[in-house]
Amino acid sequence: MKRFLTVALILLFVCIPLQLPDNKATVDDVAGVFTTTSVKQVQVTASSANFRTGASTNHRIITTYKKGTVLDVIGKIGRWYVVKNSKDTVGCVSGNLVKPYTPSTSTNNSSNNSSFSAMQKEMLGYINAERKANGLSPLTLDKELCDGAYLKSKDMVENNYFSHTSPRYGSPFSMMRSLGISYSAAGENIAINSSVKGAHNAFMNSSGHRANILNQRFSRVGLGFYQKGSSLYITQWFTD
Repeated sequence: MKRFLTVALILLFVCIPLQLPDNKATVDDVAGVFTTTSVKQVQVTASSANFRTGASTNHRIITTYKKGTVLDVIGKIGRWYVVKNSKDTVGCVSGNLVKPYTPSTSTNNSSNNSSFSAMQKEMLGYINAERKANGLSPLTLDKELCDGAYLKSKDMVENNYFSHTSPRYGSPFSMMRSLGISYSAAGENIAINSSVKGAHNAFMNSSGHRANILNQRFSRVGLGFYQKGSSLYITQWFTD
């Protein structure tokens, strides 16, 4: 009985590709032991990567992630990373489709309040002044949300779009989950402006954006800025 359980546990984490470039599975693909790894997260580098589960060539594709998606790593089998998604579903993704991911630790995205950028401090001041005037608690600037908001602003510049839906990350809510951000309520404001003050005024003159800024359910905010010429791309992420 103990031997059967051991085999079952190993098979649970064995992932075999539907098709390799040479149409043959190598020993490394079908065998091997589930091991720990120093890599904590991986980011999809191909245009897409299948997230798979199962122990045979009939294994199931759970979902397909787009380029840029970040997944949590819990181990490795050969070139396959054993990962879990935002729903804690365990599966595998091929190592040739991803690379180790390290969140940005630049000053612009620091968790130390004294190191938050001048633009972040300026916009946070405007936001909390509006909330105070409306009898609401101030928002706290959050490192994880700032990191994500920065990535969204950068993504809009690099992929030449202006929308809540990213061709790389999907919806802001999918993007938050892929970055490991937990929430029960969340919102996003985006703007292109020439200044922080100009963007804030535009947000407050729009009913939808104003509602996010003055939402009493929110307690945290992330502010991300990316400059392209004279245009400042701004993302605000809110969560409870």
